[in-house]
Amino acid sequence: MDQTETRPPSRFARLADRIVAAGFASLIAIASWIPHRLAIGGARRAADLAHAAGLRRRVLQHNLDLVYGRDVSAEEKTRIARSATRNIFLAAVETLRVSHPRAQEEILSQMVFEPRALIDDVYKDSRGCVMVVAHSGNFDLCGLRWLAEGGPRVAVVMKPAKGHSFNAALVEGRRRFGFDVLGVREPGLLRQLVRRVNEGWVVCLLPDQHARRSGVVVDFLGQPASTHLGAAFVALKARDPRVIVAVDTRVDDGPSHVCHFKEISDFERTGDTRADVTALTQRFNDVMEETIEKHPGSYLWHHRRWRAGEGQRRRETAPVAARSEARTP
Repeated sequence: MDQTETRPPSRFARLADRIVAAGFASLIAIASWIPHRLAIGGARRAADLAHAAGLRRRVLQHNLDLVYGRDVSAEEKTRIARSATRNIFLAAVETLRVSHPRAQEEILSQMVFEPRALIDDVYKDSRGCVMVVAHSGNFDLCGLRWLAEGGPRVAVVMKPAKGHSFNAALVEGRRRFGFDVLGVREPGLLRQLVRRVNEGWVVCLLPDQHARRSGVVVDFLGQPASTHLGAAFVALKARDPRVIVAVDTRVDDGPSHVCHFKEISDFERTGDTRADVTALTQRFNDVMEETIEKHPGSYLWHHRRWRAGEGQRRRETAPVAARSEARTP
């Protein structure tokens, strides 16, 4: 093993780490006292300043030009980019405030689930569920509202944040929400997720970020994109799970949310694991697109979702290592 992987952080790094974590805790306490509309207004103004200063401008412009080309005017692309930046800032403020019990009820009242009948049916079903979640709106609020309504247990997969203490604070915060948090690098992760689904849990995975060479290349918003395949593996390996795609959207750049759910119940397996994983991953993307195209300002356009050369990898199949990892015990 490379020695750099086991070298402990320096004293300065540990101190800086603790300062960041302490600041995070202080922000939660402060944010909980601020009236919600005032907090939302402040976040919008900060977002507009960040947008005017060029926050991730090149990435935003590249993504929007790639997806929309000349079909959408420059003014409309600017509006989408501004709304997407506002959503990031608003989501940060909401997550800070909702982390304190004092503000939870007020914030969660702003979240609506559609269609309501589908969610009520899932609540009554003893089967586990694979929830495929888009990086849109505020997905943490969706999960918290789910648990607040008495929905089934939720497990989420989380990519570690930079800084040990800061990451620990994020994990602890989500666990206080009631989530079972699993890291993306945990040994046997896919087997753990399959087991939880078989035990009746809701397992949430967010596949719509660049997966490098470990993903499968399928279309997303009309362009080839390396996509995480864990959600498809878990859905195919679990015993008769419900498979639902969730995309949260923000209403008019404000505090209100509508989380859109759509169940995939008609997927036909071919018996070829690689082909099925690719086809189901494409299906997830197709369903996400239906909502993202109607509410583009809620989506995370700031991420480098599409990378050069992915069109050449379109025919690549799922990695053997990932396939073996997904086998149930």
